[in-house]
Amino acid sequence: MNAAIIPIVTAITVKRILYATDFSEPSRAALPVVSAIARRYGAEVYAANVRSPLPYTMYSPEAVCTVDNQREREAREEMGKLLHRPEMEGLAVSIVVESGDPAEELKRMVRDLDIDLVVVATHGRTGVMRFLMGSLAEEIFRNLRVPVLTVGPRLSSRFAAIKAVKTILCATDLSSDSRVMFPFVASLAAEYRSKIVLLHTIPASEALDANAMELAARARGQMQKLFYGEIDPRCEVEMVIDFGDTAERILDAAHEFQADVVAFGVRPAIEASLHFRNTVAYKVILEAECPVLTSRLG
Repeated sequence: MNAAIIPIVTAITVKRILYATDFSEPSRAALPVVSAIARRYGAEVYAANVRSPLPYTMYSPEAVCTVDNQREREAREEMGKLLHRPEMEGLAVSIVVESGDPAEELKRMVRDLDIDLVVVATHGRTGVMRFLMGSLAEEIFRNLRVPVLTVGPRLSSRFAAIKAVKTILCATDLSSDSRVMFPFVASLAAEYRSKIVLLHTIPASEALDANAMELAARARGQMQKLFYGEIDPRCEVEMVIDFGDTAERILDAAHEFQADVVAFGVRPAIEASLHFRNTVAYKVILEAECPVLTSRLG
């Protein structure tokens, strides 16, 4: 008789969480999520606010200094209020207030503070605003080398009192980029005894193909081979093979399974045209009713 194979699930280390806030409503909505994770792992929280430098063409050097000092004082006052919120009670919280390019400053903090997880909110810019300003959230999760949990503008009210992660929806196209997130997902699921829903979407154009069923069966076999060996046997697993638009199918599945987290790997931001494209990741984050966990290779 062959011995049973017990998956080895590497425990994730979440000792330091970087919570990026601009004091907006989306940022405040992310706070209960930060609190729940920090309490679960006994993690220290670094609450960071990075203000973009003032344009010198609009102010004299003296005015820039005066206005920037005022902005820093206001940021520290807001941070003081944040520390007194009930979500922060009993947590080890450090405040970081900086000026500079937000993405670059957060990247530096991740390195200097040895951060394990970044939590950031997005305002959900689309169309012209996204063309002009881009998405800081997407710039962050495509450049940082640690997992990023992004809270979008449509976060469900149920996350105001989140205590556990019951269901994780892990979307994959079976590439190495999309698989990079799975060790984190498997470990998170083991920690919470979560159900894992593995989702693979096949383009709608292939749904009517004579080999559609064979494609689905092949994908199912690949998913089982790639992922099952990393899943704690105490966690329930369900595989879903779907046809259609990837972002739409992820959002539909997240709603159907009442996912507490949607997770997938992303590609690094190497293309200069990143902000000129409507990416699957940004669409999902924009519409998801739960936090979205992403990570990248390299």
